[in-house]
Amino acid sequence: MRLLGALLGMLATILPLQGEVSRGEIEGAKYMIATPEKWEGKLVLIAHGYRPEGGELDGDFDAKDEFATGLLEKGWAIAATSYRRNGWIVEDAITDLKNLRAQVVKQYGEPKRSVLLGSSMGGLIGTLIAEGAMEGVDGVVLVGAYLGDPSREEGRYYPALKFQPKVPVLHLTNETELDHPKHYRQEVGADKVALWEIKRPGHCNVSDIERLNGVLAVSDWIEGKEVAKEKDGTVGSPERPSTARKEDGVLVGKVTVVSESWGNVSTDLVAKDFETLGLRVGDTAVLQGAKKIEVQVVRYWSDLEAGKAGVYLTPSGWGAVVVNRGNAAEMLGVKTGDEVRIGKK
Repeated sequence: MRLLGALLGMLATILPLQGEVSRGEIEGAKYMIATPEKWEGKLVLIAHGYRPEGGELDGDFDAKDEFATGLLEKGWAIAATSYRRNGWIVEDAITDLKNLRAQVVKQYGEPKRSVLLGSSMGGLIGTLIAEGAMEGVDGVVLVGAYLGDPSREEGRYYPALKFQPKVPVLHLTNETELDHPKHYRQEVGADKVALWEIKRPGHCNVSDIERLNGVLAVSDWIEGKEVAKEKDGTVGSPERPSTARKEDGVLVGKVTVVSESWGNVSTDLVAKDFETLGLRVGDTAVLQGAKKIEVQVVRYWSDLEAGKAGVYLTPSGWGAVVVNRGNAAEMLGVKTGDEVRIGKK
């Protein structure tokens, strides 16, 4: 009855020039499916990483970012699930992904090819799926895969791992966290696991285009085409024009996204805005939303001390505000659509 109610209550909207976006809920897990105007039978399933317990479940993804639009334009469908709860969830998440794929089949038919994109904890989930925990997935792309077990001592790998993938596995991994992917590749064999290093620091600090390239490479691999098993997968940040407004010696931009899980703030500020203000890595800037705070210009949030705020350029070329082990949106007092002012201290 719960499933029937979710299906009957499913909402659908239309994407301009693309197709349909549908949302619903299965066994407590929220989901979103985006399809192109003409589906070619290829599907990407998204397995997200760890989210703090207590937050609202969110199955949405940005259907207008460069990853999604790149796939939709090529005839791919994309589907994501919130999982049935937040926190450390692996086995139930696999069930939720099975349910998600079944929902795609129910609405649109059996995919000709399915690729799973998993990040962080989702990388562990994707690895287990590659090893046979779920049928109907033909290859996986793992971004910043965490293959450990937080309930066990540091350095121990998740006990269910067999190191025997049945489908192609491609790791997209930042230069600062290569240990788990390298260990998995060494155990399995370099011919069965591809490792594309992203030469920037951080955790899952990978751009939309880099993710897109990974999915398309695994798709080629599934087709039997030659794919580089080890390479530099880094794509430079695009040069984006500034849309900021000058006002009293500062620049005014807008908040484009606030992470519901972590409180990170994405903006429409770009590299040219940092250059205009003379801001370089290591400098201190002043940010103002409803509240005013000082932030350090960093390469990534991991450069910050616990509780400190920072601003950095994402791989996709946008300015982001973060607090290491804190909530930037609350500290700034902003929500999506609000203005934010930035100036050099």
